[in-house]
Amino acid sequence: MPDHAKTPATQDQLMKLWIRAEVLRLTNIRASNNRRTGNPGPEMSVSKLAMSGLNQEITNLCVSLQGPAGLIGFDYTFRRPEDLSVSGLETSIGHAFLRVRANSIEGGTSEIMRNIIGEQVLGLPGEPRVDKAVPWSEVPRN
Repeated sequence: MPDHAKTPATQDQLMKLWIRAEVLRLTNIRASNNRRTGNPGPEMSVSKLAMSGLNQEITNLCVSLQGPAGLIGFDYTFRRPEDLSVSGLETSIGHAFLRVRANSIEGGTSEIMRNIIGEQVLGLPGEPRVDKAVPWSEVPRN
């Protein structure tokens, strides 16, 4: 960490992100154990939603810790999907910062995950669906 970034506020922010990452790691372990016993719960939906936001906040902090240097040198190189990780950290912070933006749409958008959690986990009423009883093949499209 650069000397200019070694402030109590930055250290507090870093620790908050670490705690959130640790809680998420433990939640994933619990979800994996529940899945093995045949009793999967909502943990993976919550985990997906939390991970996408956490990854973005971590890379935001990494870029801001670079100071003015974090504003230049972004890597826009196209990479094959098999050469990428979820975070993009195998190349650079700049690439990871851009890469994690996709986390919120991969595997279902964050908005859809919130709807699923709200309706199926919390029991909130669903959004009105006028085509709910219509077969997919008969749903009007543009």
